[in-house]
Amino acid sequence: MINLWESSVFHRPFADRLGLGAAVMAALAAGQAFAHHSFSAYNMSKIKGVSGTIKEFRWGAPHSSVVVIYLDQDGKQQVMALISGSPLSFSKQGMAPRDFRSGDKVTVTYHPTTSGAPGGALASLSLPDGKIYRDAELAAAATSLGETAAPAAPAAK
Repeated sequence: MINLWESSVFHRPFADRLGLGAAVMAALAAGQAFAHHSFSAYNMSKIKGVSGTIKEFRWGAPHSSVVVIYLDQDGKQQVMALISGSPLSFSKQGMAPRDFRSGDKVTVTYHPTTSGAPGGALASLSLPDGKIYRDAELAAAATSLGETAAPAAPAAK
C-alpha cells in the first residue's frame, strides 16, 4: 500500500517546495503581465497629432507617460495623458529623464482612446532639441497580441 502522506508535497525538501511556489508565482505574474498589456482602450489603427507643452513626464516601469497641455480645435486649453514605452525603450533611443522638462514645447502623435476621451498611447514625441522618440515597443506589443497597430508616424509639424 502506498502512503500518500509520505509522498505528498509536505514531506518534500523545503527547496523543492520553494521552487514549486516560485514557479506558480511566475506563472501568475506572467498572466497578469499579459493581461496588463492589452491595448483595447486605444484605437491602434488611427493616429492623431498635436503640438503642446509638457506638463509632466513620468519615467517609470512598466510604462512611462507624458501629460501634455495643448489647444483644441476651438482654441481652448486641454490636458491629456499619453502612455508610452518603458524607460528602457527611451534609453535605447538615447534619451534620459532630463530630456523631458515641464514647459518644453513638443509635438506628439498618438493612438487615441476608443472612448473618445482625451489621451491615448504615444506613437512619437518630438523634443525642442530635434530628438524624436518613436514608440516601437507599443506597436510591437499590440501586434503580438493580435491587435492592428498603425505605424508610428513622424511627428506632425
